[in-house]
Amino acid sequence: MTSAAPEAVTARAAEAVTVTGPGLRAAPIKPVDVVTVVSESEVIAVKQVRADDPYLEGHYPDMTVYPGVFLIESAYEAVLHLVRTTRGPQADAELTALDSVRFTTALRPGDELRVRCECRPGDEPGTLAVIAHCTTGEAKAALLKMRYRLR
Repeated sequence: MTSAAPEAVTARAAEAVTVTGPGLRAAPIKPVDVVTVVSESEVIAVKQVRADDPYLEGHYPDMTVYPGVFLIESAYEAVLHLVRTTRGPQADAELTALDSVRFTTALRPGDELRVRCECRPGDEPGTLAVIAHCTTGEAKAALLKMRYRLR
């Protein structure tokens, strides 16, 4: 079992903001605080939703919520960490399909997002199929079904 400290995740995300090109993405947010690899096919990411995070300013001003697209980014970060932990630091995972997204509960400042990703080989060689269960406390926040190409 491995974990990434917030500094390691933040440093990688900060680098992505200034770099463009194939396989790279902008990540102006801190999508996860801690990532824990449970097994070669399961990873868990945790993110504390904070009212002072800049991306929340103006997002539904009368009822601030964590944007749904950031749930997808949090899951992506978890999958990327799993791939690099199990396949080596140079490995990469590119999101190729978002097959299904179901948002069920809004996340608000003070909530803790927990993303548990179940990963299995995809239908095509060199791909990964992922089901991400997003929760806060006892509530289901979202269910994401995604596919990645491994490099």
